Amino acid sequence: MYYGWILLTSIGTIYMITTGAVFYGLSVMMPAMIEDLGWTRAQATTGFAILSLVIGFAGPVVTIAMKKFSPRITIILGGFVSAIGALILYKFHSLAVYYAVAILLACGMTMQSVLPGTQLVTQWFNARRSLALGIFMAAGGLGGVVGAPTFSLLIEVLGDWRPVWLFVGGACLIASLISWTFVRNYPADIGQTMDGTPSTDVQHQATSSSQKPGKVYKTDKNWTVKEAFADYAYWVVLISGAIAVTGYMTVNSQLVLHAKDMGMTAVLAASALGLQGILTTSGRFISGLLGDFAFEPKLLFAIGLGGECLGTLLLNFATNPFMLYLAAIIFGLGFGLGLVASTTLLANFYGSANTATLLSYRILISTILGSIGAVVAGYSADVFGGYQEVFYAYAAIMLAGTLLVSSIPIPKGDKNTENIG
Repeated sequence: MYYGWILLTSIGTIYMITTGAVFYGLSVMMPAMIEDLGWTRAQATTGFAILSLVIGFAGPVVTIAMKKFSPRITIILGGFVSAIGALILYKFHSLAVYYAVAILLACGMTMQSVLPGTQLVTQWFNARRSLALGIFMAAGGLGGVVGAPTFSLLIEVLGDWRPVWLFVGGACLIASLISWTFVRNYPADIGQTMDGTPSTDVQHQATSSSQKPGKVYKTDKNWTVKEAFADYAYWVVLISGAIAVTGYMTVNSQLVLHAKDMGMTAVLAASALGLQGILTTSGRFISGLLGDFAFEPKLLFAIGLGGECLGTLLLNFATNPFMLYLAAIIFGLGFGLGLVASTTLLANFYGSANTATLLSYRILISTILGSIGAVVAGYSADVFGGYQEVFYAYAAIMLAGTLLVSSIPIPKGDKNTENIG
């Protein structure tokens, strides 16, 4: 059996645990903390905003740590960082401590989640890279499905939110243990090759990609970060990926409010948001399934952006449950397709060696733009009395991203010049 599938199961489980424990754990504990400690909503959500922003800004630093210590060790250390933060918040409850812990939790989560996982996938998988990324990112999407109800139940059973932070820390340490036990950085570490393909040069297979015949383009070169930054195609993927995430964060933050403005009940609006999350996870898996041989990832990325665009437009006409659910389905599926496809593009275009570093800059830009987008959407709703204007504007931006992605050329300077379709 190819060990890469065991590795994939391990890092997918780690991603699900850390996202569910840290990100969704804080989300469900926040109302109890507000009620118990007398904080205002603004004070509490500032901590969540700090968490979200630091996740973006920590990315490039975490990739440096991965190069110095390896993804495996970075994941292990990340669990201890999160556990220390959770233990502090169990014992101390001032706002200053809460904000400082939000920084620790963000750093720990970034060290254990998408960046090291993506890097490991690209170091182990070539022929099935898109499928592996799809499975990995779908596992991360399950973090909310598992984490939110689990920690809500713990608060209810224990009758207090404080000891639940011990469960958060324990979960992150379990993720570290999984990394210590099952994660290996390269196939060569256990005498295998990328995707189990025989090779006379095991280390080369473990650290680089190779072009194989088929519809999907994959470089045979590992680009440096500097070389990628000088390439037009990278900037298209970077900006378009940020547009996709910004649209997702904007719609996610405003969907319930918009649905209520359109005459929907709070329960119906929340169910539409949940449906969108399910379709996002499904889209991640579908994109991975199709992106190795059937469809070029840039096409899936363009379709995903187009789905986000259409879903956003449909929200303006969601005056009944059918239209609301239809918009949520199309939007969620589109985002899931694009998220995996854009990440696959980075590895296919620029090789496996620096995929996580290149991805970290997309996450950084996405975090900044997404935070601004949510604020702008809320402000626009106050000014215009609804979200129609802002949704039309975001749909136009996503349409521009769709057209840009559709025209992505082979990265300039790559010696392989096959048509990428």
